[in-house]
Amino acid sequence: MIKFGFNYLCYYVPNMKKFLITTTLKLLSLLPLSAIRAIGAAVGILVLKLSKNSSRRLRKNLLITGLATEENIDLMVRKTAEAMGMTLAEAALIAWQKNYSRINKLFEVDESFTKVKQLLASGQNIVFLTPHIGNFELAIKYFALNLPMNINILYKPEKDPILNAIMLEGRTEPNVTPVPTNRKGVLSLMKHFKSGGTIGILPDNVASGGDGEWVKFFGHYVYATSLAAKICQTPNSCVMFVQNLRTPNGFKSRCIPFNPSSSDTHNIIQEMYGEIEKMVLEAPEQYYWSYDRFRDVTGAKPKPNDYQEINN
Repeated sequence: MIKFGFNYLCYYVPNMKKFLITTTLKLLSLLPLSAIRAIGAAVGILVLKLSKNSSRRLRKNLLITGLATEENIDLMVRKTAEAMGMTLAEAALIAWQKNYSRINKLFEVDESFTKVKQLLASGQNIVFLTPHIGNFELAIKYFALNLPMNINILYKPEKDPILNAIMLEGRTEPNVTPVPTNRKGVLSLMKHFKSGGTIGILPDNVASGGDGEWVKFFGHYVYATSLAAKICQTPNSCVMFVQNLRTPNGFKSRCIPFNPSSSDTHNIIQEMYGEIEKMVLEAPEQYYWSYDRFRDVTGAKPKPNDYQEINN
């Protein structure tokens, strides 16, 4: 009897948890965009109040980059927290719900999108670089719906298996395959790219171990991943930054060609971060500033001579 009860809990409780979460998300997804964003903003503020680490990191990052001053830091922190909450709500309640007609109605694109569509139609495989700004979750959905491509995207698995399953189901499309950010996933990504497929990468993650480069971001060093830069050195690669910013009625997306002036990995990464800076300056509050970008990394390459410690 005890064994039966244990087996029952092991099987049904996780499935019940998934059912309750997915049902709740489905119901909330019926709300208008303004309500979804209001919920997201409230969640962002709640997290800010409950997490001292998140609050401290937001303040630190915004001040050291010069994007906020002591006079307006409280307002900037609040706006940034609200934007992060909106990103989460938009992903869970719009992107992952796969309401394709709604997603199409929310987007405004320019001639750069048409150019990318022509390149893909001609057989060109493209590397999409999507920094942590605006809502890249929705951008990939819109691109998947409107571009002739078969894309693999890197994602970081969630520790909770139920949440991970929900996230994977939400991100997966017939022409979109998420692969994990581990050695096997990266090898799969590169195999797909070299065989003519399209790939998507977040270029502004912090590297681990010795696989990174110290580059400057708003005047301070970050330990940046080198994968995107190495892919840029692949023959016949076509690299596009994707900027997808939140607007009052939806999103405005554009593709920005990236043609590095150097063949050196470090220099390419530095040029990438220069492009990311330009995008961030257009909407500083929409960048993911709660991420600990300026931290020291165990096992990292030696720090540059002009590296300055940043107190938490």
